[in-house]
Amino acid sequence: MCGLVVLMKNKTTIEDLQFMQYALQQIKHRGPDDEQLYVSEQLILGFNRLSIIDLEGGSQPFHSSDKTCHLVFNGEIYNYLELRTQLEKLGFSFETSCESEVIVTLYQLLGLEFMSQLRGMFSLVLYDEITQELIAVRDRFGIKPLYYYHFDDGIFLTSELKVFKSIYDKEQFLDFKALQHYFTFQYIPEPDTCLIDIKALEAGTYLTYSLEKGLRIKTYATVELLPTKKTSYVLKEELQQAIVSSVKSHLQSEVEVGCFLSGGIDSTILTTCAKAFKEDLKAFTIGFEEAGYSEINEAIKTAEKLKLDLTTKTLNAHEFMKEARQAIEFLDSPVADPSSVAIYSIAREARKHVKVILSGEGADELFGGYRIYREVDALKLFHPIPQPMKQILLWVANHLPNIKGKNFIRRGCIPLRDRYVGNAFVFNEQEKDQLLSFYHPSHPFTEITHPIYDQIKNLDPLTQMQMIDLKTWLRGDLLVKSDRLTMAHALELRVPFLDQQVLELAKYLTHREKIEGVQTKILLREAFEGFIPAHVLEAPKKGYPVPLKKWFKNELFDEARDIILAPSCEHLINQQVALSYLEAHAKGRGDHSRKIWTLMTFILWYESWVK
Repeated sequence: MCGLVVLMKNKTTIEDLQFMQYALQQIKHRGPDDEQLYVSEQLILGFNRLSIIDLEGGSQPFHSSDKTCHLVFNGEIYNYLELRTQLEKLGFSFETSCESEVIVTLYQLLGLEFMSQLRGMFSLVLYDEITQELIAVRDRFGIKPLYYYHFDDGIFLTSELKVFKSIYDKEQFLDFKALQHYFTFQYIPEPDTCLIDIKALEAGTYLTYSLEKGLRIKTYATVELLPTKKTSYVLKEELQQAIVSSVKSHLQSEVEVGCFLSGGIDSTILTTCAKAFKEDLKAFTIGFEEAGYSEINEAIKTAEKLKLDLTTKTLNAHEFMKEARQAIEFLDSPVADPSSVAIYSIAREARKHVKVILSGEGADELFGGYRIYREVDALKLFHPIPQPMKQILLWVANHLPNIKGKNFIRRGCIPLRDRYVGNAFVFNEQEKDQLLSFYHPSHPFTEITHPIYDQIKNLDPLTQMQMIDLKTWLRGDLLVKSDRLTMAHALELRVPFLDQQVLELAKYLTHREKIEGVQTKILLREAFEGFIPAHVLEAPKKGYPVPLKKWFKNELFDEARDIILAPSCEHLINQQVALSYLEAHAKGRGDHSRKIWTLMTFILWYESWVK
């Protein structure tokens, strides 16, 4: 895991070199082990390395033996040894043991087809002196970040947005359309960022750039779910074997590897599999002092069963806020997921012991793990109701006070494509209009989700929800916070569920192999029954729950009020409307904790970015 910066233009200057040196310093936390620059007349490649594979010979930028190809590469290729063996059989020889040499050799053999051969998490930039073309590629899931800025006579690419802080720290550079979407999604959906003209290279895409032909972007790989109607014929043993194999490949390292462990099934599966290959495995968990908001006891029980070395950590309200301010700065764009703070805090602890950590992101999206997915079955009672009657019911529900069942009626009467935007839905359009001075009605949240729904309209409702999460929530929230907040401590996070071989099985699962009654991830649980500790098998999903609901009534009320009323954002946010959410919450008139945290995150982010 590393950080990269790349500049290509007609003619590089001393000022360009100075900026690239500055940019590398801004993302030094991603790779503190080594820093290198390659400079030519039209190209500058910069790289901060976190040494994981080939500690001695894996420095970057990497150059082909004939000096015609130059590469910077962030991530891990889990099948690089198999690819190397195949290339050696074709007569190629290698001077190092690193993945970079395999990637470059594969490119020289296959051209642009090389990227489809890579199994892993990666963002890479390769320059070919023969074609005078720059090629940038991001893995199919979007695990590793890559941003680009295309200007008149060149292109700049980077692993993180903070490299722009010195020149884009003014409000006029902010993308307020993207920030408007943040208030619905709790993150900025890709490819947009918080900055005008700075875009994320989307998952499974590559760009090519040359001074003669300009910029072109194409898709090379997609993540699709294609459930069969009745039964997928995916065997439990086959699924278990694929996940065990993925964990084994994700353990490849010349440094210490550990696991994040909660009380849930996903991290327990990964930890149990990893323990089978690594006897001295270390695990790490975090919780909160409030009753009902910690999975530490469950994690301890698992650790005792597996004979794990487990490190635990707890946070109180004020420690949480102290960590939150630091985490928000590392996130670059605002991400109002309170579990981010827990990840940031436990990652710091884990880095004292290991350099690589395994985590369970992706399992919920692939196997049907979120509780909200259960509403597909619950809402079936609305199916026979004619649409005109649904409109009447919706009108009635909208005029009801905040009573139990109101939102259930609303969800039953609103089509899926108009209400489901992913695992989080914070502010609706009416609420944003009242709250934000920069709100514009021509950019509703549906401009993000409707194009996806148009592509998946033939899928069943549950699979549509999963696909929305895979294309928005996973990429914009989970993978962003996991990458930035572990790399903030130079800790490489790996996600074995997001593996091509696992996807090849998960994509065919039927509704009943994912959800049945109140239980989620049916086949995944069955596949590991008898393999993981029994107390976890039926455990409900928590996912580092944060007691904001309680804190905003008590410990954090004053601090939340001060942040909401900060003068720095009074021109952007209607502070009285914002304050009304906090006051209503404190008086027990509804749970507005998610809205309050979204507001606080935005304000703290704004203050950290706009100096």
